[in-house]
Amino acid sequence: MGGVLRSAAYRAGEELRDDTGEIVHDYTRKGGVVYNEIILPEFAPPEFADRQTLWNAVDTREKRKDSQLAREIVVALQREFDAQENLEVLREYMKENFVDKGMIADLSIHDKGDGNPHAHIMLTMRHVTPEGFGLKNTDWNNKNLFVEWRKSWADTNNRMFEQKGLDERIDHRSYKERGIDREPMIHLGAYAAAKEKRGIRTRRGDINRERQARNEERARKAAEEAEHEQAITESAIPSEKPANDEHTTEKTAEHLNKLKEIYVKYEKELAELIPERNQIREELPRLTYRTELMDEHAKNIEVLQGRVAELQETRQNLKVWQWAKRNEADQAIKHAEQELKKAEIFFKNRFYINPSQTPEEIKRLQKEIRAKKDRLMTKNAEILGIMDTQDKVLLGYHTQKLIAQTQHDKENLDKLLQQMNPPPQTVRDRLIQERIDRRLNIILDESCQKVIEKLPPEHAKTLINARKHAQAIEQKREKAQERTRTIERSR
Repeated sequence: MGGVLRSAAYRAGEELRDDTGEIVHDYTRKGGVVYNEIILPEFAPPEFADRQTLWNAVDTREKRKDSQLAREIVVALQREFDAQENLEVLREYMKENFVDKGMIADLSIHDKGDGNPHAHIMLTMRHVTPEGFGLKNTDWNNKNLFVEWRKSWADTNNRMFEQKGLDERIDHRSYKERGIDREPMIHLGAYAAAKEKRGIRTRRGDINRERQARNEERARKAAEEAEHEQAITESAIPSEKPANDEHTTEKTAEHLNKLKEIYVKYEKELAELIPERNQIREELPRLTYRTELMDEHAKNIEVLQGRVAELQETRQNLKVWQWAKRNEADQAIKHAEQELKKAEIFFKNRFYINPSQTPEEIKRLQKEIRAKKDRLMTKNAEILGIMDTQDKVLLGYHTQKLIAQTQHDKENLDKLLQQMNPPPQTVRDRLIQERIDRRLNIILDESCQKVIEKLPPEHAKTLINARKHAQAIEQKREKAQERTRTIERSR
C-alpha cells in the first residue's frame, strides 16, 4: 500500500515517511500550498493530529490491497472572500458534514495566484475511537449523501455572502437540474493543463473546446430567439395613432415585413433540418438490421465450427480397425467443413470482414446506432423548437395584420408590403414565397380567436366588429357572384 501516504504528502506539500522509515514521499518543493490543517473529532487520539502518524495508521489498519483508504473532496474557494473568511467557511463545512459524523478531515488549501484557489479535504473511511480506527461506515458511501455535501457547501458559502452583504450566490445543482441549456466543462487536471498552456492539444482540452463551441451556438440561438420574441411582442401592440396616419401605416408594414423575414428564416432552417432528420430515420433501421443479421450469421458460423470440432474429436477417438466408421466420419467432417467454408465466404462477401472480427464490428455498429439516436433526438428537439417559435411568429403576424385592417388603409398597406418584398428569382423561390404568403395572409377563425384572446378588451371588440363587417362584405360579394352565374346559366 502506501498510496494514501503519498497522496497526503502531495496534497500538503510535505515530506512523509512510512512506519519503516524506508519509503519517503517528499513534495516539499511543490508550490501553491498555502495552508494545512487536520481537524479531529473530540474522541480521536490526539496523536492523529500529526499527518504522518494519521495516514500511517490508516494504511496499517487495512489488510486488502484493493481497500479504499480515504475519500477526497475538492472544493473551489470564493475569490470574493479573503483567506481568513475562506478558512472559516471550510472549518464550518468540515465540522458540520464530516468531523461531527466521526471522520478525520485533512485540509490543504492550494492557491497559485492563477485565479483558481481551491481546497483538498482528505477524509478517513473508518469510525475513529480513542484506541484508533474501528469498522468502516458504509453509510458514508451513500450517493444521496454526496448531494447533501454539495448542497451544504453551497449553503455555507451563501451564508458568508449574505454576512458580507454581497448579492452573489452559488448553486449546488447541475445545469440540467436548473433548466440551463449549457454543457459543463470538465476539469483538465495538472498534466493536461500544463500541456494546453504550452500549446499542445489534449483530449480533455478538445472536449472542453467542443462543449464551449456548442454552448456559444446555444447562446447565439437564444439571443436570436429573444430578438425575435421582442419583434413579435412589438408587432402585437396595437397602434394608438389615427387610421389615416401615413407614418403609422409605414411602421405597421415594417413590423409585418420583419416578422415575415423571421418566419422565412425559420422556414429555411427547417428545410435543412428536416431532410437531415429523415436521413437519420432511414439509416437507423438499416444499421440495426445489419447488426442483427451479422450477429445471426456469426452465431451460425460458430455452430458450424463447433460441429466440425465435434466430428474431428469423434474421429480421433475411433480405433484403427474401425475403418468403416472412420471413413464415415471423414465424409461427415468434409461435408461440415464445406458448409463452414460456404458460410464464411458468404459472410465475407456480405459484410466485408472476417467472422472473427464480428464482436468488434458489432460494438462499432452499436456505438454508431447510439450516436445516430442521440442525433435524431437532437434534430427532433431543434425542429420542434423552431416550429413552436414559428407558430409564435405566425400569431404575431396575424395579430398585427388583423389590427391593421381596423386602423389602416388596407390597400396602401398591401402595396407597401409588396414593395418591401423583391420578386423571386427562380420558380422554386416563387413557389416557396407563395406557400409562405398563404400561411401568413390567410387568417382562419381559429387564428383570429387566438388573437382576440390576447388583445385588450377595447381592441378585441373593435377587431370582432371589423371581422364581422369583413365577413358580411365577403358574403355579399359571394351572393352577387352567385346571382351573376345564375343569370349566365339561364341564358
